[in-house]
Amino acid sequence: MTRTHSRTFTGLITRLALCLPSFMLINTQLLAAEDHAIATFTQAQATAGQAGYEENCASCHGNGLEGFGLVPALNGALFANRWGDKSADQLANSVNRMPPGAEGSLDISEYTQILAYILEHNGLIAGGVALPTEVAALASLTIPASELANAGTESSAPLLYNSDGPLVSSSRLDQLTVVTDDMLLNPPADDWLNWRRTRNAYGHSPLDQIDKQNVEDLQLAWSWSLPQGENMMTPIVHDGVMFAYSYGDVLQAIDASTGELLWSFQRELEGGKSPGMKKGAAIYGDKIVIATSDIHLIALEAKTGKIAWDHKVDGGGEDSFLFRSAPLIANGKAIIGLTGRVAVEGGDFIFAVDMETGEEAWRFYTIARPDEPGGNTWNGLPLEERNGGSIWIPGSFDADLNLVYFGPAPTYDTNPLRSPHPDPNMTRDALYTNSTVALDADTGELAWHYQHISNDQLDHDWAFERQIMDLRINGVNRKAVITGGKLAIFEALDAATGEYLFSFDLDMQNVVTEIDTRTGRKTISPAAIPELDQVISQYSMPGICPDWLGARNMQTTAYNPHTKMLYIPISDTCLDDDSGERWQKYPDDATKGSWGIIKAVNLETQEVVWEQRQSGPQASANMTTDSGLLFIGSVDRWFKALDQDTGEVLWERKLDNALNSYPVTYQVDGRQYVAVATNAGGIHTRTMKSAAGITLPVAGATMWVFALPD
Repeated sequence: MTRTHSRTFTGLITRLALCLPSFMLINTQLLAAEDHAIATFTQAQATAGQAGYEENCASCHGNGLEGFGLVPALNGALFANRWGDKSADQLANSVNRMPPGAEGSLDISEYTQILAYILEHNGLIAGGVALPTEVAALASLTIPASELANAGTESSAPLLYNSDGPLVSSSRLDQLTVVTDDMLLNPPADDWLNWRRTRNAYGHSPLDQIDKQNVEDLQLAWSWSLPQGENMMTPIVHDGVMFAYSYGDVLQAIDASTGELLWSFQRELEGGKSPGMKKGAAIYGDKIVIATSDIHLIALEAKTGKIAWDHKVDGGGEDSFLFRSAPLIANGKAIIGLTGRVAVEGGDFIFAVDMETGEEAWRFYTIARPDEPGGNTWNGLPLEERNGGSIWIPGSFDADLNLVYFGPAPTYDTNPLRSPHPDPNMTRDALYTNSTVALDADTGELAWHYQHISNDQLDHDWAFERQIMDLRINGVNRKAVITGGKLAIFEALDAATGEYLFSFDLDMQNVVTEIDTRTGRKTISPAAIPELDQVISQYSMPGICPDWLGARNMQTTAYNPHTKMLYIPISDTCLDDDSGERWQKYPDDATKGSWGIIKAVNLETQEVVWEQRQSGPQASANMTTDSGLLFIGSVDRWFKALDQDTGEVLWERKLDNALNSYPVTYQVDGRQYVAVATNAGGIHTRTMKSAAGITLPVAGATMWVFALPD
């Protein structure tokens, strides 16, 4: 996929759009329908195109052309607004660039047939005149918006039954207690109350009933069918009730010991908005709070599913933002960041909402304003030409310091940052992209920031989890924030001040050649710095490791605080020459085809203790327990329990689809359970699937819950 440099869409193409034809930079000049013939096609073309679409396109865009989050819908209002009254060659150019990683690989007649099927699906009627195969001939044909509008297709998932209170009489709901600040600070061992259980983002549980000796007896306790679609779900479990937030903006309360549905709620999205991927809900007091696909925060009564308050997020335009994370609860506030659907002028922001009233308490913009500290780091660009700083991952919270930590992503538009400004006071660092920002939890004021990589031209985000931990460093006890970017370089910062402490490189990259041991400042390889007139793509800069997906991405690490061990999921992929094929950084006969890696690192020594390879890249987060188990899930459908000390696989089950989610463990009535959700996966999972040559079902989404035999 070529990376171009328009102010509006530059980095978004490389960052998010390997499956996004509607974000392609093509000429979108409006053509008057009366000056052009209407696009027509035959039924034979559309029928053949359906088969071609199902084989080559459905894994990204869905069987019903409904799209998946950032992968746009090819039907309904989104399609009509994008392509209605445009010339057919524009849509054809976009279709011909598919599928991702194999652009132009189909015969031109196959692309034309797929185009005909898309038009038919959107309401155009087949006729006796075939759609031309030559793109130039399509320039004189118009896709009529009026006929698209009459198609009446919906891009939203069908609304599920919303319960007006509980569906059944349940002692679980009756006995549900309020979640307090003390409980969030030190969660009950039986519960999973936060995205990563604790707000320091460990992904670790003190439960130990399931251990190394008996894990081989783990068996299915219950399962629950979920709405189909990409979903990086993290179930919240409290007092034996599981709250599962699914694709389609569906929240369900389920008896965590039996799988019985207690109540359900689905957001009816405004304005034909499409549902998208999110990472879960949050719980506080007597409420569950969810972030919706039409940019609302909604609090529901935990016992009934009834709406307590509804907060509409204001700012940037209704189609500008997405939620991709889960709320963080700190001091009675739900705190969450936004992800730009497009290159939003002025960038994205983090905000807090009072959990009692639903009113916004504060807002922090992740792109520095020109007249504020850091404003001179954007090469002299005015605010309206600055963008990016998206928040993909929930924040972390340290109650002692009263600070929340987030990781804004890079800018979408790198071109204006290539040439230095004549004013020496202007830099090209582009704050606060690729930074750790520490904010006062009560006011949102910036306490400190640390930028891991400045002026990122290659989309190598440092946008992932921030783990807060006590470490002994150079003989001194320090409270540190640990985080790693796509390059699989991890860094430690002082949690109170942002002082740089150390870095370690897991040797999966060739972009950074040196790291200053005092400051963490990085020296970039000349081969990874584009020329001023160079269009960045997988073809123009071959041999870059890792590829756009990153050596690590949203597959979150897990940390065992007792052993100081960090367990890191990694994908071993680089981009080769003009074939565009992915390759491993150190390919040899022993590791060929082993795209997935787990590395166990001792954080006090920064040494890799063990490494385990597998064919399927890991798609789920890691999870550790006090009993020495490490749970992982991969693209090729395997859910496994490993020995934390050695990496040995102690138990494994192949499930119905990819594990593109976050496993949890909890205990009800003295019995420990392990739960994980499966689904077709988001864009990252689908790209890993393609790289590793893995075949997955298009459909299939299930909550799987395992336990030891009674």
